[in-house]
Amino acid sequence: MSDDRLLTIGEFSRLSRVSVRMLRHYDEHGVLRPTRVDPFSGYRFYAPALLHTAGRVRALRDAGLGVAELAACAPFTDPALLRRVLLERRAAAQAEIAAVRSRVADIDRFIDELEVPAMSTTITRTTRPARTVASVRDVLPTYSDEGLLWQRLGAGLAAAGAAPAPDGEAVAVFHDPEFVEHDVDVEVQLDVLAPFEGTDAVRCVEVPPADIAVGELRGSYDGMTAVMADLGAWVAAQGLREAGPMFNVYVAGPMENPDPTSWVTRVCLPVTSA
Repeated sequence: MSDDRLLTIGEFSRLSRVSVRMLRHYDEHGVLRPTRVDPFSGYRFYAPALLHTAGRVRALRDAGLGVAELAACAPFTDPALLRRVLLERRAAAQAEIAAVRSRVADIDRFIDELEVPAMSTTITRTTRPARTVASVRDVLPTYSDEGLLWQRLGAGLAAAGAAPAPDGEAVAVFHDPEFVEHDVDVEVQLDVLAPFEGTDAVRCVEVPPADIAVGELRGSYDGMTAVMADLGAWVAAQGLREAGPMFNVYVAGPMENPDPTSWVTRVCLPVTSA
């Protein structure tokens, strides 16, 4: 076929494996323009060289790009641009794969739990003494980003003039009055030997004593939901009310041992008599 002869939209559709409907859609959105449009009939005609362009459009579409993203890549002749776009799509696809794997793991764990009798958590009530702590508090994208605050706390302790207590506790306080999916208000605290001046990055906070209900979680954080459910049921059964934000005391965790079976977390809820 001579390059001088233009292809009808039907011919181009068959050879490019792009439907006529999509070719019209791509034309309307500036993704793949025909070489010529008959001014009287409106028929679209395509140069044979555009078949290679259509192949790139198909490849990018199959990689997950939408029409607007495809239009931003037109005319698909810049290898550097296409490489950047494809690397971004690759990273997004890897994140999607990780999310799916996590979802499958959640399903498998739930299936396993169905085969094992549910174990209730032992809940105790105690008074937590006053504490002097080094604190970092911020709004995070999600609860899983808590580690960012611990990194900031560890990096800023020396500059703040804080000396960690040898037997000090690592505590995460969740200040939102309800569960939120995003933009979570979290504070991390580490006991120190004495009050200190502090900086903008790490503050010195005097934590008052508190009457708390405590449930202990042994194992990975996957069991947190069950412990919190038992804690809430116990508090209600005792006729108590919440008196402050829930917090976790990390007795042993990933920093001490990467094996989740060795982790111990105390889930704490300040309470008061109704």
